[in-house]
Amino acid sequence: MGLRRFTQRHLVSRVPLAALLGCAACVPSFDDQLPIVSEPKLLAVQSEPAEAAPGDTVRLSALVAEPSVEQSDPALSWGLCIARKPLTELGPVNPVCLQLAERAPASAVTPLGRGSTVSATLPMDACRLFGPSLPEPMNGQPAGRPVDPDPTGGFYQPVSVTLLGSGVTSLGDVRIFCPPSGLDQDQAGEFSANYRRNENPALDSVVALDASGAASPIPGEPDKLHVGAGRPLHLQIGWAACPTSAVCGDAICSALEDKTSCPDDCTTPKGCTGAESYAWWNPDAQRLETRRESLRVSWFATAGQFANPVTGRDEDESETTTENTWTAPTNAGDVRLWLVIRDARGGQSFRSFIVRVES
Repeated sequence: MGLRRFTQRHLVSRVPLAALLGCAACVPSFDDQLPIVSEPKLLAVQSEPAEAAPGDTVRLSALVAEPSVEQSDPALSWGLCIARKPLTELGPVNPVCLQLAERAPASAVTPLGRGSTVSATLPMDACRLFGPSLPEPMNGQPAGRPVDPDPTGGFYQPVSVTLLGSGVTSLGDVRIFCPPSGLDQDQAGEFSANYRRNENPALDSVVALDASGAASPIPGEPDKLHVGAGRPLHLQIGWAACPTSAVCGDAICSALEDKTSCPDDCTTPKGCTGAESYAWWNPDAQRLETRRESLRVSWFATAGQFANPVTGRDEDESETTTENTWTAPTNAGDVRLWLVIRDARGGQSFRSFIVRVES
């Protein structure tokens, strides 16, 4: 899930061209390979809920990092892309969607306002514009073909976010609930009974580990963690352990549970904030299968050095933690760190904290 950075004058993708051409329907990639923040940078865009049906309203929140420890409210302009990609366009979206929202044609981009948080209503034809439903012809062209799903079976509504101070536009997205196409009546019923919309993952615990492995919670602001200049800081991130089978009364509306069979869990459905299991239609085998989300944590800081810019767990790993080492700079002073957790179905959340480096 994800983000790509562009200028308004030309597209400047951080993703290799071959990767874009081979994965035009995938979630755009965030630039997570540059963990030291040396200029204002959009790190994440969270949608709440993480997955929504056409016509639903979502709340969008942005995480913008600045190279200073003290952060200011970002000056952002948001737009909801409603223009399909032309047949001749090889990139993941229609280039007009990458303009400043207020200057883009109203037929292509719906301005959502300014600020770090906005609301957006997904278009009723989102599954036709960006999903598996056969699209309408446009501008005299042939009708085209439906969008291919990402590896998890997902489809995404593009969202543009312009950092007004730099003029850089980034592309975020919202996962659209679009059932897979081509299923017969029995298969569609089975998918409906088993699939549950994605829940954003959460950073349940952020701790520092000492040499013996003992954990100390990272304090929230205004308190700060203290570390010696040039010294390593071992960090561990933890998330919830998600159920692998339905258990009525566990506060999670799992597959095969509904308002009738388990009203306590499903009257107001809620998912798990860890690596969720989800129903996946295998197009090759033509059958419904159960998969488990992978989770990734991206690490950022104003100074110092990370052992790895991204860590996490694959879908076949059941562990609920990931670790990384940050080495403090040699100069004393405060450093801000940011953590962004993302799941395979486009959900994400984030947190930041301050470390005081002492000489």
